[in-house]
Amino acid sequence: MLRQDLRALLLLLSGFTVWSLAFVALYALQALGCAFGWPNHRLVLIAAYVASLIPLAWLAIGKPFGAHEPTKTLSTAAMWANRAALAAGVLVYLPVTFVSACI
Repeated sequence: MLRQDLRALLLLLSGFTVWSLAFVALYALQALGCAFGWPNHRLVLIAAYVASLIPLAWLAIGKPFGAHEPTKTLSTAAMWANRAALAAGVLVYLPVTFVSACI
C-alpha cells in the first residue's frame, strides 16, 4: 500500500471517528450537567460544541493528498467523508445551543 493511500485511508476513518467521540462527550456533559446542576450548563455545552467543530473543520478543509500527488478515488472519498462529518456535526450538535438541556 502506498503512503498516499495509507494517509487517505486514515483520513477516511478519522472524520466520523472524531464526530462519534464528540457526540459521546457532548451528551455525557449534558447528562452530568443536569445531574449535578451546574450553574453555567448551557455555556459548557456551547463551548464543547464549538470545540468539537474545530477538528472536524480542520479535517474537512485539509486535502488528503499533497500538491504534487495525483488525486485518487480514496483521497476524494476521504475529503467528502470529512466534509459530511462536519455537516453532520453542525446539524446534530446544534440543538445544544438552544434546546432545554434538562427535563
